[in-house]
Amino acid sequence: MRNRLLCVAAALAALGVLQGCKTAVDPSPEPGILRVLLKGADTDTTIIIQNDTSQFSRWDKFDLYVSQGRVYQGDNYAYIYNNVSSERKASDTVNILGREWLNGVPITFADSDPITPVNSRFRTHVVFESYVPPGTYSKLSLTLTASEMEIFVPKHYLNPVSLPPNVTPSLEFQTSIPVAESGITEVLLEISPYKSLRRYQDQFYFERKVVVSHVKNL
Repeated sequence: MRNRLLCVAAALAALGVLQGCKTAVDPSPEPGILRVLLKGADTDTTIIIQNDTSQFSRWDKFDLYVSQGRVYQGDNYAYIYNNVSSERKASDTVNILGREWLNGVPITFADSDPITPVNSRFRTHVVFESYVPPGTYSKLSLTLTASEMEIFVPKHYLNPVSLPPNVTPSLEFQTSIPVAESGITEVLLEISPYKSLRRYQDQFYFERKVVVSHVKNL
């Protein structure tokens, strides 16, 4: 009987140890990935400068500086970065006039074939790709600026570009962005590169005509 009581006591003690290891804190959810893409609208292909109608070429350059990305849930927000590495790079520069063939191969200075709206398109750039907590976000914000635009057809033009007076660098997009645990959500922003430019004296004002083209869960 004494041995049996000792066994019961030992079993109860072991049970108490196991129960003591339990916790009321739920495990943290795995983050998802938010990927923000930026590309030129393929319907926007010409601009008039000093009575010249410019057509895109393999040399054209209109660098956009993208930075300070955030996604919001009400007043709370999460920063988003250029890539998912520990580098946490918060900005990027992309040539929004860069084009590619329809098979996805970038067009370079070495290409000699004619470039048309039928056989080519604007390249798509990944400007943010970042881990964020899962949930549904209601707003995306970022800054988007530029300093100059250079085109070569039919003539070479190099013009300064700036934001209009009293316009802040930040842009906000009110849109639902659901991010699932361990999932990937893709947001595509389309900018009309030429329609975003308004001539003012010897420069262009950058009026940033940008829309959310799609939000996809991959």
